[in-house]
Amino acid sequence: METIVEIGGVPYTFVTEDGATALRLDDKTTASNDTDLGTLNLPEVWLVTRSNGVPLFAVKPDICDKPFRILSAEKLYAEKIQWFEPLAGFYRERLWVNPESNVEGSEVYGAYRQHTWQSIIDFAIVDRPSLVYYRNLPGDWKKQPEGGAKYLLCLVEGDPYWTDGLGQIPFAVDTFRKYWEETHEVDSAIRKTGQTGLDWADGTLGGSDDGSKNVYDNFIIIRACLWTSENFELVLEKRAMSGQRFGIGGATVASTVFKPASNVRLKTSIDAGLLAKYKTWEA
Repeated sequence: METIVEIGGVPYTFVTEDGATALRLDDKTTASNDTDLGTLNLPEVWLVTRSNGVPLFAVKPDICDKPFRILSAEKLYAEKIQWFEPLAGFYRERLWVNPESNVEGSEVYGAYRQHTWQSIIDFAIVDRPSLVYYRNLPGDWKKQPEGGAKYLLCLVEGDPYWTDGLGQIPFAVDTFRKYWEETHEVDSAIRKTGQTGLDWADGTLGGSDDGSKNVYDNFIIIRACLWTSENFELVLEKRAMSGQRFGIGGATVASTVFKPASNVRLKTSIDAGLLAKYKTWEA
């Protein structure tokens, strides 16, 4: 199988045979461990593949990186590389996505759990006890059949994401609503949600990601909080205390009601201003 990948306006042909992929140059193929750039004129690109070698997408290596690689998605994930939050750690710019990603029945299509932003929203707006967002419980989106279904990668309207990153959205929506109802204040609720995300970093209380907290999960949490603040309405209702006929001196009860507006916040990366405003970690 041949795949044409255009990098910087130049088309390159990658050949996949027997579960391995190589770059074809001047009628010969070049494996990823051959890096003599002067002789081979290799593109500066990391081509990411399925475990069977089928190309999925490509990212741009950093200046200190090995300039040319062909590696599996599993290997890229193990190295914590991401391409959807430019200000988060381990970011590499995405250069190409296989156009067959959306073609049902193709090898590429089957590498992803296919989603729309609306399908993620539909899961996230369901009222659930906060406890069920604990790892492996019904709120753990990445494990649920209607969520990530245990896939490593999701494709959302043509854009690839790590499934565990998107899995932060339902948790953040629920947690932000809780704090918004308690504080009546958006900025405070976003920061409290971010801190809760840090406290439950691996899906357990006090869990840790064992590394920098400047990771994509925490950026996706901010995205989800901002989306919730624009797609839910805070409703304050005066309720009489038990035994009272009228609300004078009664309690104010807050609730959040879904008022769909836009999914733009979910699909937009966090800029420097928002990061400075809502960052709850040191490094």
